[in-house]
Parts: sequence; C-alpha cells; structure tokens
Amino acid sequence: MAHLFIIAGHGAGDSGAVGYGYTEAERVRALARRIVALGGSNVTLGDVSRNWYADKGISSLNIPKSYQILELHMDSGVSTAKGGHVIIKEGYNPDQYDTALANFIGSFFPGRANKVVGRAHLANVNRAAAKGYSYRLLENGFITNQGDLNKFNSQIDNLARGILKAFGITSAAPVAPVKKKAEPIDGEIKAGGVFQNKTDKFGVISYQAHMRGIGWGNWQSDGLMVGSTGQNRRIEALHIKPNGETDVVIHMKGTGNKEYKNITKDTLLGTVGQNRRLEAIRITGKESFYLYRVHQKSIGWSEWANNGEWAGTTGKGLQMEALQIKKSMFSVEPHVQSKGWLSPKAAEKVIGITGHALRLEAIRINPYGKTIKAKAHIQSKGWVDYGMITKDTIIGTVGEKKRIECLCFEGDFEYRVHIQSSGWTDWTRADGVATLGTVGQELRIEAIQFR
Repeated sequence: MAHLFIIAGHGAGDSGAVGYGYTEAERVRALARRIVALGGSNVTLGDVSRNWYADKGISSLNIPKSYQILELHMDSGVSTAKGGHVIIKEGYNPDQYDTALANFIGSFFPGRANKVVGRAHLANVNRAAAKGYSYRLLENGFITNQGDLNKFNSQIDNLARGILKAFGITSAAPVAPVKKKAEPIDGEIKAGGVFQNKTDKFGVISYQAHMRGIGWGNWQSDGLMVGSTGQNRRIEALHIKPNGETDVVIHMKGTGNKEYKNITKDTLLGTVGQNRRLEAIRITGKESFYLYRVHQKSIGWSEWANNGEWAGTTGKGLQMEALQIKKSMFSVEPHVQSKGWLSPKAAEKVIGITGHALRLEAIRINPYGKTIKAKAHIQSKGWVDYGMITKDTIIGTVGEKKRIECLCFEGDFEYRVHIQSSGWTDWTRADGVATLGTVGQELRIEAIQFR
C-alpha cells in the first residue's frame, strides 16, 4: 500500500480549464478533498491555496521518497473530446501504480487511445524527477465534455475510491447518517462572522441582497461584498443595477433555474417572504463583461466566474450567503495548441494554459469600448501590426501551428506574459513601445494576464 501526496492543479487565481460553468481548479480541489476524506491517514493533501506549478512547489518539497505524488487536472478541448489518462516523464516506464491508475481512469472516463503518455516538457514532471520523487499527472476527463463533467460531478466518490484503489489504499466505508433533531430551514443563524458594509456604496455595478432575518441590506458595488459569511444566513433575493443590457439566471430552492432578461435595478431576482434560498447565479452582460463569485454554505468562496458562467452549485441544497460582482476591463479568448479556441475569460484572469508546454497561437480581445492597439511577433512571420483592434481581430494565427513569441500593446492597462522555460515576466505598462516575450529565441508565449 502506497502513501499518496495529492497536488490539486492550478489555483491561486489560475482557474485552469473552464466548462459549463465549472472551473478545473475548483473541481480538482473538490476531488482532492474526497480522496483525503476516503483515504484517511494514507493520504496527504498539498496546500490547495497555492499553484504548485507557478510557485515551483515541488522543487522545495520535502517528503519521504516512498510517497507517491499525484497531481490532479481536467482536460479541455472541443465538446466531443473525452476521456482520461495518466502523464508520466517521457522515457520512464510506467510503474505498477501508473498502470493500475491508467486502467481505472481509462474505464471510468473512456475515450483516449493512449492511457499512459510520456511528456518531456512538463515542468512538474521534470521537477519531481530531479528530486527523485515518484510522480504522475492525472487528467480526470474533459471539463468541456458534458458527459465527462456530469460523471465527475455525480460520481466523485467513485472516482476518488478508484484512484485510491490503484495505489492499494482501502477507502473508508460510508458512515451511516446520524439522526439529528429537526432544525429550521437551512439551520440556525450563528453569531459572529462577517457582515457587509452598513452604508450604501454605489459604483459602476451596484447590487443589494435580501437576507434571512434582516431583509434588504445596503447597496454595495464593484467587488464589495453583499450578504454575510460565517453566520449561516441565506440570501433570498437580489437587486442588481447593471452596466448596459444584462441577463441573469438564478438557481433557487424549490424552483430551480429562473431567467430574467434585460434587468433593471428594480428587477426582483428571487423571492421575498417565501424562505427560498438562492444557490447559484449566472450573469451575462451584452455591453459589459462581468466577474462575480459567491460564498456558499459548507464550501466558502467560489472561484471568480466569467460573464455567462455559473457561480455557486446546483443540486446540493447549499445556500448562497454572500456575493461579489465587478466589471472586467475587457475579455480575451485564447487559441491554444491542440485545444483550439477556449471560452472567453476576463482580462484579469490567466489567459491560456501554463504547465502543459502548450503554445498560445492566437488571442481575440473584446475591448468593450476600450481603445487597444496591438502588435505580435509570430513564428516565421515576424512582427504583425494589428492597429486598433475590434472584437473580431485575431492576434496571431489559427490552423498554422505557429507560436506567438512576443507582444506589444497600447492601452490603459498593464500586462504580463508566461514564456516557455522562464515563466511569468514582470508587469509592464501597455505604452505601445515596451514588448514582452522574445525575438529570435524560438520561445513560445503560453499565457497572458492583464490588470
């Protein structure tokens, strides 16, 4: 029987792949916690608040060499791509754990021709090898495939048990539920915790919450919190003063999804006086790109959701307790090697994929009214000046398998890029003169981020 050391991929602001309102970082952390809960003392969970790739955590890791490192991920691609597999260092032969894990994941998430793949240019694969640790990366299906994602969500304990079994670890038996005395809906309200500001604060995006036992709270705006944390106090309704045409869908106890088109500040999102908790929300701006997250019972804060994605969970009966909403500067849609076009993300998030040795081939920016000029140095093409960009401007190439090597922007923001082998650059002002990346070194840009 092995001892597992679990690393949850991405995190610390990097959501990883995105699909159907879920993020890779949140999903693999949910799986990691189930593996720990079922594996008990035979499993050690690495710090889930960090990004083990970005901060080179394995290089400074100090664990027994007998421990087996397993890094959890989900893949992304076109909606028909599916299946799970195991990644090890190229040139290494799969050991008994790699083989057992590959056989399990191939049956749980079928669809891959090769269940064990060797990779030479993955940073954590190489870092683990340099330290003499036994390491493998597990792709738990495609987050962009509805079937894989549904199975991940509905059978997460079966997935965790199968992973444990591959390492010879017997999972804990289900515990019979203990009968408790009847409590009010959603349990008792608790003292303490953190409550929102008690004065109105209006801004670009303003919003207020109707809370259990309190009613309507004060208006807040631009990323400030409405609601409470640590008080077990549900949000029952919302008002949102949008920035331009905005549609909202909420998931509500006893009702499910309810859609509100082209809302105003007076649109009642939810119910008042019916004791119905809100559980999840999806906000879609036509003239603004929104970022928002919720604090949910038993889970805490979600990852920041992009315009049109779900924040919160459905089907678990967990109340929304707090909410933050803000407007992104603009949105960016990346085209990544072997993945194609990925979903648009807020400019403030990591755009592209780090840690998988995949080149950024193109980006498409929706400026949402901002003035942005762009130039890019492209493999075998050199510098291309795109001038003033629009939402239809493709910076880079599609279908030519060419890397973006260097970028230059002009606009009211800063940006940084993630370069092959060297990682993130420093933040640089988009002044139309400074460039980020390399020229003549044949190094790919893998990701970009704005602020």
